[in-house]
Amino acid sequence: MKHLLLLCTVAHLVWAKPSRESPNRLVETINSKKTTWKAGVNFPGETPEEFAKKHLGFLGNHQDPNFRVAKKVHKIGKTTIPESFDAREQWPECKDVIGNIRDQGNCGSCWAFATTEVMSDRLCIASKGEIKFEFSPQDLLSCCNYCGNGCDGGYTARAWIYWIGHGIVSGGDYNTNIGCKPYEALAFLNHTTPSCKTTCTNDNYKTAYEDDRFNGVTYYSLDVSVEQMQTDIMTYGPIQASYRVFEDFVTYKEGVYQYTEGEELGGHAVKIIGWGSENNVPYWLVANSWGSHWANLKGYFKIRRGTDECGIEGNVYGGIALRDNSDPPGDTGSAINVVSSGLGLLLSGLMFFMLFE
Repeated sequence: MKHLLLLCTVAHLVWAKPSRESPNRLVETINSKKTTWKAGVNFPGETPEEFAKKHLGFLGNHQDPNFRVAKKVHKIGKTTIPESFDAREQWPECKDVIGNIRDQGNCGSCWAFATTEVMSDRLCIASKGEIKFEFSPQDLLSCCNYCGNGCDGGYTARAWIYWIGHGIVSGGDYNTNIGCKPYEALAFLNHTTPSCKTTCTNDNYKTAYEDDRFNGVTYYSLDVSVEQMQTDIMTYGPIQASYRVFEDFVTYKEGVYQYTEGEELGGHAVKIIGWGSENNVPYWLVANSWGSHWANLKGYFKIRRGTDECGIEGNVYGGIALRDNSDPPGDTGSAINVVSSGLGLLLSGLMFFMLFE
């Protein structure tokens, strides 16, 4: 497994070119290699640095490098893991929620989008489709003052902690009339973090801000394990993951992505909703937050599964949205283990009460 963890790093050292190629030239170079995916121009006119600033935003799990999160361990073998899985098909009553591709615009807020998307999905699934509450990335982005730097990036563990301790209101994408706090133009268009507002910004939404806030029950991390990730998705719904983005990924159009060419640009947080295989190459099915117009899969992408491609399997989180969903029927083979070292032990024990640094 340690060798697998180094795969993307090693590939980077072997293939990365220090010079910046034009988007068209980079596309030609990637496609000439006839790898498992096809490239095309997605963001014309943006330099790699501009792209990273506007469309990424994952800074890590937590500012404290010693921070450790409670780890959920599933008993593998209890449930047969299918060759393919799609959360939209597994829970059709929540298909519209799970399948909603969101758009972070020109703000480095992937950390807020990925976490709130998973929260929304899992609440719908836990309630058997009765609660379709679209958690607001805007509320998290603006009001969690310990989650990071707003549009300049944030920390996903902090976002989960905020959801549990403080709660998050509802809110749709930019230029929508959905929920208490839809995504604002300052973030979407101008890469500017709006100030925190503790009232609903949607005048047509009739529920008060304080009454609209919804708190989660708990959150946890998963081992670097395909089976653990699959079992968790099958049990609770989509999971939040993060990975290292290289120049070639900016040009992804279709197929199963694996690192091919270019320099590292930064970290990105996303939502994994399932898995499958294409031309005998196993993949994760991932929902991005760059809008449904991105790439050829209507906002989704496939990334190689089982090799920790660019770290996609090494940093995974899930959460429990409803208290009676924390131990679903038949899940007696699951357990929560606290993984700790140094200060991480104390922080793990207090994670439900941490609201401020």
